[in-house]
Amino acid sequence: MISDSTELKIIEAAIECVEAYGLKGATNRRIAERAGVNLAAINYYFRSKDNLIDKVMQTTLHNAFDWEDFNKLPGDSAKELCINIFLDLMDGGCKYPGMTRAHFYDLLTEGNYDSLSVKKYSEFLAKLVENIHQRGTGLSKDELRLALAQIASACMLGIIAPQMHHAALGLDLLDEKHRRQFVSELVNKLL
Repeated sequence: MISDSTELKIIEAAIECVEAYGLKGATNRRIAERAGVNLAAINYYFRSKDNLIDKVMQTTLHNAFDWEDFNKLPGDSAKELCINIFLDLMDGGCKYPGMTRAHFYDLLTEGNYDSLSVKKYSEFLAKLVENIHQRGTGLSKDELRLALAQIASACMLGIIAPQMHHAALGLDLLDEKHRRQFVSELVNKLL
């Protein structure tokens, strides 16, 4: 938990700057200006821009893959909960596309599978398999792992490139109705 309001303002400003300018364009000067603080405050609270960006990435990944929030989503059945979890992830990714790109930058540009984003995603999938398995699907655990990997892969591509299929198929995942239909049909077919 972040206790100091100045520290929180800097983190929120950094998120806004990453969203607006990307990782490289989120300079200390822009972050400080947006937070309404002196440039020295970033070094005081975080020691460096790298430490600040690390904190931003940890915070936003925690928010994206927070099981406490997932447990509050509606859905009594495995399918309903799975649909709502992936809709929640896709809604967040579409709302914050700059942060989404930032989280997957190392993976997509350098093939870095040791990044915090990949670790959080892997932890999320492992928990999801256990949670959905306990709710019952009629699938073996191995079949469930494969089905959830397929659903997650399709949704992650949809988060990273929500308009990829717009020109060819008329599917625009920036549109909430299209996202809901996409996720619902995907989950219903695979689970």
